Amino acid sequence: MRAGQHKLLLPLGEQPVLAHVLRAVLASRARPVVLVLGYQAQRIKEQLALSHPDLIAVENPAYQEGMSTSLHAGLHALEPYPVEGACIVLGDQPLLSASILDTLIAEKRTTGKRIIAPLYEGRRGNPVLFDASLFPELLCVRGDEGGRQVIARHADEVATIEAGTIETATDVDTWEAYQQVVTLWNTNDRES
Repeated sequence: MRAGQHKLLLPLGEQPVLAHVLRAVLASRARPVVLVLGYQAQRIKEQLALSHPDLIAVENPAYQEGMSTSLHAGLHALEPYPVEGACIVLGDQPLLSASILDTLIAEKRTTGKRIIAPLYEGRRGNPVLFDASLFPELLCVRGDEGGRQVIARHADEVATIEAGTIETATDVDTWEAYQQVVTLWNTNDRES
């Protein structure tokens, strides 16, 4: 991103990128919702005024050690809750819809598979739903691997859903990707 800009706070329509992701997650059946904040956590809290009865915001002070530390923080925040699994959602996928999350949840209940992943035009993407029985393995992941290692070890336990076009899965990792998301947003007139 450009100097001084936090990708999760970049504007998309009337709201920052992260606000769109949160809106989709909170509109889904996934509960509880844990938001893990790392880089500039306080700034994000201030700009988004995070308050929702189903939202648990936790800080990951070790975010510089890789994505896995945020995964760990989120899973630890779920420990007091009797959850069947967790949808691991990236904060920089503003075109995500609640229906994708709800379809992941429904597919898990239908198939009994321990991992449910979306396919975007035949390519596996995010978010991914992991059964709670896999949490111990996810807590062993290190660095920026996320859940890929766990998915690879349990390939026979993965079910997939069709989730739409590859553009829907676009994350805001670069300025060019952000510009693409803005163009898609404006083209689809998502806020009308």
